[in-house]
Amino acid sequence: MKVVEIKAKSILNKSSIGDYCINVYVGCQHACKYCYASYYTERIYEIKEPWGSFVLIKVNAPQLLVKEIVKKKKGVVYLSSLSDPYQPIEAKYKLTRKILEVLLRYKWPVIIQTKSTLLLRDLDLLKRFDEIEVGFTLITLDEKKRKEFEPGASPVEARIEALKRLKKEGIKTFAFLGPIIPFTEFSEVEKLIEKLSFVDKIYIDKLRYKPGLENRLPLQWFNANNYYMKLKKKFKNKATFVY
Repeated sequence: MKVVEIKAKSILNKSSIGDYCINVYVGCQHACKYCYASYYTERIYEIKEPWGSFVLIKVNAPQLLVKEIVKKKKGVVYLSSLSDPYQPIEAKYKLTRKILEVLLRYKWPVIIQTKSTLLLRDLDLLKRFDEIEVGFTLITLDEKKRKEFEPGASPVEARIEALKRLKKEGIKTFAFLGPIIPFTEFSEVEKLIEKLSFVDKIYIDKLRYKPGLENRLPLQWFNANNYYMKLKKKFKNKATFVY
């Protein structure tokens, strides 16, 4: 694993999810085969290493946020758009925690999305926010399939238990079922939705193509429009579709 500390020039950036997004890491140790963030990361930072084998650490992120947050209009902050804020390296650097401390101090609303139960480490902070939503991404209940597509992420059951813990603590929760791998049996999707029926909201997304993903996944998977149309029709009353 290649780990490099860098200094960022900005940290609180405009986003289509929420008003702002914060990415304290570049790259992601979860190494999800379907992740299209690799396209942007490799293009912007000119990184050639395989996805999941590198992480750049924006070590000055908390200090930058302190400077930027007083200059910008308050809005919802999404953690994170191009990396997981709780990937394993966060256990050492604690940058996401430090970011949350700043956002809490200024009472900014937050949306967090992750595949890691490391998030529970910061439950003491999460409970103090006036406005917060916390969600876990899940694509399957099958642990074997999880290991194939999300080798570095937390086990499926651990993520579900983490969501239950958050719900019990009174935190608004969501499950992001995405991407649903093309041609997954509808019965499997049904079981996943039923297992997560306790969360406040369920989102479903499709597999999205960016150059380079054809090296990790079958190219025909990216032409599954008919499958996704049927999926949407089948579960339109049980989830919010983002495609």
